[in-house]
Amino acid sequence: MSSKITLVYVYDPLCGWCYGFHPVMEKLADRFKNQLNVRVVSGGLAIDENAQPISEGYSYINSSLEIVEKKTGITFGEPFVQLVEEGSYFYDSLPGCKAQNAVNRLAPEQSLKFAGAMQKAFFNNGENLNKLDTYLSILEDFHVDPAEFEAVYTSDEIEKITRDQFEWVHQNKASAFPALLLKIGADTGLMSKGYRPYDTLESHLHHLIRNIERMDI
Repeated sequence: MSSKITLVYVYDPLCGWCYGFHPVMEKLADRFKNQLNVRVVSGGLAIDENAQPISEGYSYINSSLEIVEKKTGITFGEPFVQLVEEGSYFYDSLPGCKAQNAVNRLAPEQSLKFAGAMQKAFFNNGENLNKLDTYLSILEDFHVDPAEFEAVYTSDEIEKITRDQFEWVHQNKASAFPALLLKIGADTGLMSKGYRPYDTLESHLHHLIRNIERMDI
């Protein structure tokens, strides 16, 4: 295939629908591993003035958990449910998005696995994604040097990269998470927004790739 295809996965560490979508994304990455590159991009769900305690800005989460579980088959852990009910946890996407971009830089082949591990730590175990120590604990299962990670994570450069990425996501109309974009050569286009089941996306990608391959013959 002469045109290199990249599947861009736009998600946010604090997005419950993305937590439910992660198993789908893993299956897609495995199914098309010989035909696609996968790039993980952080979306910026709760940043700046939208970063607030759950009880102030995100109280709706409590009533949406059952909907997400029924639709996706995922289960939210009791520690997270208690976190939501207590309400004081500060919902701020920036730390998690910076952590994702630090791993994207240091170990790009582990980007998708890290996204899943981070969301499991939060949505299953109720861990605090506003603390550096949480990421250092997660990274014990990854081939990433903790000192290198901390240096990148706390740098002004990675914050700028992360904020520029939020703008890129907005410009590409991918602000409803999860979202999938396809980058073919120099062109990037939106493929889907919101949760979609595996079979739907697999079929769509399969036909798209076949059509691209025909064009390259």
